[in-house]
Amino acid sequence: MPDKFTVAIVGRPNVGKSSLFNRMVQDVSSIVHKVSGVTRDRLYGTCRWGGQEFTLLDTGGLDLSSTDDMVQAIRVQVERAIEEADLLLFVVDVRAGLTPEDVEVAEILRRTKKPLLLVANKADSAGAESKAVEFYALGFGEVYPVSAAHGLGVGDVLDRILELRGEPSEVASTREAEEGAPIRVAIVGKPNVGKSSLVNALLGVERMTVSSRAGTTVDAVDTPLRYEDTDYVLVDTAGLRRPKLIEEKLEGLSVSRALSAVKRADVAILVVDGTEAPSSQERRIAGYILRNAKASVIVVNKTDLGFTDGVAANQYKAAVLQQCRPIGYSPVIFISCKTGKGIDKVLPEVKKVYEEYSKRIPTPVLNQFIAEVTELNRPPQGGRVYYATQVGERPPHMVFFVKDPTQLTGMYQRYLDSEFRKRFGFSGSPIVMEFKERQRRKLR
Repeated sequence: MPDKFTVAIVGRPNVGKSSLFNRMVQDVSSIVHKVSGVTRDRLYGTCRWGGQEFTLLDTGGLDLSSTDDMVQAIRVQVERAIEEADLLLFVVDVRAGLTPEDVEVAEILRRTKKPLLLVANKADSAGAESKAVEFYALGFGEVYPVSAAHGLGVGDVLDRILELRGEPSEVASTREAEEGAPIRVAIVGKPNVGKSSLVNALLGVERMTVSSRAGTTVDAVDTPLRYEDTDYVLVDTAGLRRPKLIEEKLEGLSVSRALSAVKRADVAILVVDGTEAPSSQERRIAGYILRNAKASVIVVNKTDLGFTDGVAANQYKAAVLQQCRPIGYSPVIFISCKTGKGIDKVLPEVKKVYEEYSKRIPTPVLNQFIAEVTELNRPPQGGRVYYATQVGERPPHMVFFVKDPTQLTGMYQRYLDSEFRKRFGFSGSPIVMEFKERQRRKLR
């Protein structure tokens, strides 16, 4: 944990930044007045919470429309504070609601790429917390309603600051690492369904050892590939047998590496042998893909030999989706590695699924959708959904703030998942839904 950690309070004029500063440092160092623009210089204080301490910076209000020399000087001080800070507290005013000035400040802060908490101040009246929902439209994730004057909710903000302390550089480096990174694709399935043949067909060369004898592939092999201006890493894996059939130590190690390859992947291709009926082992593999929250495509190979029992393609598709129901939202592609049929559809489908996996729904759109689907089919008594926001992607992660999460049955959660897919797609992507009780705000 770093020795020095600095948090800067920023926002437009007269939203209560200095009141929040004084509440957090337990002092009256910062002058508080209803006239905007009282704070001009950066003001430093030490905040102690949870047995830890950090430096807190109060700043003047950002007025982007004024050309006054004093306002411009304040802006320079604010910019220096932002540059110095490890974490930003962006303060807005619940009573005033979302203003064009807030949106302008948000755009400046977004460009800094620094960790940020959105604090909705003056939430000290009935219904103020629900009014804070509109600030989700700024796209910074969770909104923290507080009353700096009365200390309501300030403890929650301090708790979150301590959680984030020491993480900013890690967050930044993770984002930098993801930019331009190839799409990692794990190719999984039972032994001898044609996983290595699929890799070779995609590469156009005999790169992987192919044999009719099951178990030829032992290790998980990474193979880079560029296709239509997109970089991929294809990971061929050992065939996944049922646990009781894994006898040899080497095969056990191979299976372990195959499962590890799924964990490291963005997209998993589940290869199925079309000459055989889909089995419970495919369902187990599908379950593993879902548990690791990976995007997925189902590829049915050996279609040149015909489908098992002479069924039609649409019948086989229905059967494979039923057997692979943990990832039943996946697209199904029919191919033949031997003849090359359908091979050209695989990587474009992988890219499309990856894009769905990376999709983010704007908070206003998400909350309008929630209002519509809960009105159409009301949740069980006590399970009222107040609002929702998407807090992550790859996989898409939705957080719902509800009255009592225990009242939302599995059936109702499946209803929400189904409606999400009807409205927004998410083809081939899991949707992580988290239900949180709307907490009472912590005092400072």
